[in-house]
Amino acid sequence: MTRSNRPRQTIVMSTLLLAVCAGGLGLAPATTAAAVDPMNMVPDNSLFCVRINNLDGALGQVDLFLTGISPMGVGMLAKAQLGKMLGSVQPNGVNMSGSFTVFGPLPGGDFPDPTRVGILVPISNYQQFTADNPNVSPPDAMGVSKISSEGDDKLAAVHVGEYALLSTPANAEALVEMGKSAAGATAGLAASLDAAELKRAQSAPLWVYGNVELAAQMFGPLIQAKIQEFKQDLGQDEDEGAGLVGQIGQIGQVVDLYAGLLDSMMKETKFISLTLAPSTEKIGAAFVLAAKPDTGMAELFKAKSTQSDNRLLGYLEDGAIMNFSFSSDPGSWKTFMDAYANLLGTFLGADSSAQETDALKKLMADIGDALGGTAAFSFSADLANKPPFTVKYVATLKDSQKLYQVLDETSKMVDSGPIAELYKKLGLKLKFDLRRKAETYKGVPIDSFDFAIDALDENAQEAQMITAIYGGGMNGQLAVVDNLLVYAIAKEPGPAIRALVDKVKAGGAGPASGEVQSAMQLIPGAEKADFFATYNYLRLMQMITAIMPMPIPKTSVPSESNIAIAGSTANGKATYELAVPKKHVLEIMMVIMQMQQQKTQQSSS
Repeated sequence: MTRSNRPRQTIVMSTLLLAVCAGGLGLAPATTAAAVDPMNMVPDNSLFCVRINNLDGALGQVDLFLTGISPMGVGMLAKAQLGKMLGSVQPNGVNMSGSFTVFGPLPGGDFPDPTRVGILVPISNYQQFTADNPNVSPPDAMGVSKISSEGDDKLAAVHVGEYALLSTPANAEALVEMGKSAAGATAGLAASLDAAELKRAQSAPLWVYGNVELAAQMFGPLIQAKIQEFKQDLGQDEDEGAGLVGQIGQIGQVVDLYAGLLDSMMKETKFISLTLAPSTEKIGAAFVLAAKPDTGMAELFKAKSTQSDNRLLGYLEDGAIMNFSFSSDPGSWKTFMDAYANLLGTFLGADSSAQETDALKKLMADIGDALGGTAAFSFSADLANKPPFTVKYVATLKDSQKLYQVLDETSKMVDSGPIAELYKKLGLKLKFDLRRKAETYKGVPIDSFDFAIDALDENAQEAQMITAIYGGGMNGQLAVVDNLLVYAIAKEPGPAIRALVDKVKAGGAGPASGEVQSAMQLIPGAEKADFFATYNYLRLMQMITAIMPMPIPKTSVPSESNIAIAGSTANGKATYELAVPKKHVLEIMMVIMQMQQQKTQQSSS
C-alpha cells in the first residue's frame, strides 16, 4: 500500500458523513457493560466533538421523516458510504447500533490542522474488522492497521476497548499514544461536562459540542484582526469613491459594535452544544449556550427566583406569522434591561455625549420599572393594507404612571435625542407622535400614536422598501386595563385594541388557542419555559410576495401548522429548543411547487 496524499479529504468526508447520518429517535447505544463511554476517551481539551448514538436507529428515523418529502431515503446510502470508508461496503465487525464519535484535535502536534481529527468507531469484533474487510490491513508491530481505497491508504486505525480509533496515516503515532491512555479511561471530556450535558451527549441521536473557551484563546485575536482588516478595506473603498451607503464612520461604528459583542460573547462563553432528533412527524433540535462562571452572561443565565407565569399564553392567536410569550422575574428582567442599555450606549459611539448615553440607560431602567416582565404578542399579516401586518401586544404592569413617563421620554428622544441619533446612524429618520386619551371604550381611556419611518436619502433603495412596507407609517393605540398594558399596531388599530380590552375585562384570554396548543405539544415542557414562540414560514412567504416590488408569484396554500420554539435559562446556561413539524415542511414544499408552476406558465405564455 502507498500512503495517501489526500488525508484531509478523507477526514472531511467522514465528518460530513456523520452529519448526514445525524438524527433519528435514538435508542440506547448497544455497548457492553464493560465498554468505556466515548466521552471518557475524548480528550477533555477537545475543541469540538460530534457524536451519533445508535446509527441504525437514527438513520431509520431520518428515513421515516423523509417519507412523503423525498423520493428516496438516506439510510442505505449513508451506511454504504460509511462502509466504504471503513474498508467494505458492509464492514464486518462494526457495530452499526453503537456510538460514532468525531473529535479534534488529537493529543500532541499543532492545531488547527484538519488532519488531526480522531474518529471513534464502535466495534463488535476487532479481529473480524481487520481480517474480514478486504481493504483493512492486519495490525503492524505498533498495532496500527491501514484502511485503503483505490490503492491509497486513507485511514489508520488502532484498537481501543470496544472501539477502533481512526485518523489519517500521518497521525499513526498519535493514535498509538492516545490508544494507550484512552483504554479504560474514566475522565476525558465527560469530566468537563455537567450531568445534564453528559446525559444529552449519551442519549441524543446527534450531539455536537464546541469548546468556545478554547476557541477564544486560539482564534479570538485572529478573528478580531480580520474584522479590523475588513473595516480598513471599507475605508479604502470609500476613499476610492465606491459609493457605500451612509458615511464610512457610521459603518465603522457598526463594525466595532459587533466586533465587541463577538469578543465579549467568546470570552464569557464556556461551550455551546447542539442536538438533533428527527422522528416520524417532526425534527427536534436543542441549542445550549453555557456561560463561564462569574461573568455577566452567567449572571443573566442564572436560575430565576420565581416560577414562570404563563397566564398570557391565551392572548396568542391562531393564523399569526409569529406568536411570542415570555416571563421573567424582576432580577433577570433588570439584568436584561441593563445589558440592553449598555448595548445601545455602545452603538451610540464615542461621538455621543455622556448625557445622551445616560439618558438612554435611564430610559431602559424606567421601562424595567414600569413593566412586570411578562408579555405576549402576535404578529399577523394584513395583506390588503400598509403596513401589511397587525401587531397585538399584552404585558403585565408594575407602575402605569412610570409607563406614561417612559412614553413621553421616548417621544422626545425619537424627535431629537439619542434614539434619533441611533437611527440616523442607520440612515433612518423616526417620528413618534403620542396623543393621550384620544378616545374611550367601555370606560377605558385609549391613547393613540403615529410612528413614521423615513430614509434620510429619499432616492435610496431603502427608502423605496420602507414605503412599500410601511406606506405613510404605522398607527397604534394602547390602553391600561386591570394592570395590563395592551396595544395594537395596524392600518386601523381600533378593532384590535377594542378586542384586547374586551378580553381583559372578560377575565383574561383563557387557555391557549388551538394552533398554539398544537405547537406546544411539539416541545415537552414548553408551557413552563421562560419564553415560547410559534413561527409560520409559509405565512411569512405569503406576506413577502404581497409587498415585494419585484414580480413574485403569489400562493394560496393554507397553513395549519407552525414551527415551535421554547427557551429557558438556569444554572449559568441558556437552552433553546426548536421543533419543525413534518406537516409544515410539506406545506412549504407545496408553496414552492405552486410558485414554480406559475413561473412556468408565465414563461410559456
